[in-house]
Amino acid sequence: MSYNLQVSDLNVQFYTRRGIYKALNGVDLELKKGEIFGVAGESGCGKTTLGLTIMGLLPKNAAVREGKILLLGNRDLISCLREAAPTETKKFDMKKSEKAIKQLNKESCDIRGTKISMVFQDPMTSLNPVLQIGFQVAETIIAHQPKSLAERKLARSKASHDDLGQIIKLLKEGADEDEIASFARSKNIIGIEDQVLSVWRRNDLGEAKKEKLILSLHSEKIGSFEKLVLDRVEAGKKIGGWMRIPGVNRAAKDVMLREGYKKATELLSMLEVPNPDKVVKMYPHELSGGMRQRIVIAIAIANNPDLVILDEPTSALDVTVQAQILELTRHLKNRFNTSFVFISHDLSVLSEVCDRIGIMYAGRIVEVAPIDTVFKQPLHPYTRMLIRAIPTIDGNEVQGIGGTVPDMRKVPTGCSFNPRCPEVSVRCREDKPTMVEVEKDHFVACFLRSG
Repeated sequence: MSYNLQVSDLNVQFYTRRGIYKALNGVDLELKKGEIFGVAGESGCGKTTLGLTIMGLLPKNAAVREGKILLLGNRDLISCLREAAPTETKKFDMKKSEKAIKQLNKESCDIRGTKISMVFQDPMTSLNPVLQIGFQVAETIIAHQPKSLAERKLARSKASHDDLGQIIKLLKEGADEDEIASFARSKNIIGIEDQVLSVWRRNDLGEAKKEKLILSLHSEKIGSFEKLVLDRVEAGKKIGGWMRIPGVNRAAKDVMLREGYKKATELLSMLEVPNPDKVVKMYPHELSGGMRQRIVIAIAIANNPDLVILDEPTSALDVTVQAQILELTRHLKNRFNTSFVFISHDLSVLSEVCDRIGIMYAGRIVEVAPIDTVFKQPLHPYTRMLIRAIPTIDGNEVQGIGGTVPDMRKVPTGCSFNPRCPEVSVRCREDKPTMVEVEKDHFVACFLRSG
């Protein structure tokens, strides 16, 4: 089976003046290609730390004691952090940890934004308040896939009216993306297909208007300097330092930025942002919370990554906008076959969009099952208590969960949930349960359910 992400026995600790904070304590997770995997649990259970560790965004006082994070089955994302971690005979060294994190950031430059990306909880902390929306979307494409922007511009200059007419005919006959891309390749106009499909999929336009916009893409005129820049970028050469004439390098970047704005407009249109051509010239403070969240998602998916981590993307939004973001996530999964890790404390939100859910407590995933199974046959006491805490419209009383999440500097022995569990036994206080598959695709770490 093809997995986009595999996390095994992940242990992450933070060294503080008040003690060692054991944030993750043996997390195991497998994410299939094109799957939305939900991670649920109370605040302080380690959900966000898991997402940040996968991204490699850890502070210098962090240590990965054990575990692996494999991306696309072969690349270990945290090997350098594991090598710098303390052992029984070696104390934690802050300088060595900081050096390892710098090395990790250097090694991750080629995958962050291209293979893996993250949408953070508060979009205002992710967006630069003094830069236009279009610039912030465009810069991630320019940084990682400038060749694709050059191909788009050159394709418009090469595409004839007849070529575009033939593409329209193929679309009317029900051709899929691969067929359109194959036709573009045969005509040496690679890069035109995503522009055409972006127009064709717009729900706010009639068919006649779509055809007119597609046909308008033909034979775009390009200046000699602009073509020189685009040809160079298409050939895989960098813009920086390629001419020693004052102002030329800046002008070359402007060529790419203009195309980046066009791509940003198409992305926002795909995410159903109203008037995207105007929004790209606006600033974050001019947009609503829901619109800003769509912008952050546009940045995350701009380079078609294999994995997107969504950290509480709907928690600060009203229910109407929440529904739109959830529908958008389903749409992106179906269109790009992207895998998502959807982090939330709200099981009702996860039930709307996820294929499987992992219940997290005290830095461990204690139950994993398909979405229907979690609600119909929850096995772990913590899972059942979380479900009973969801408000419903049938008038049933909401039942809170007694106690609090443990202090992760003093994790309880045995099962970490034992101080709050209504079904606790002597064994629960002494031994730590391991994850067991009790039925197909249903795993639980509980002695009462796994024997």
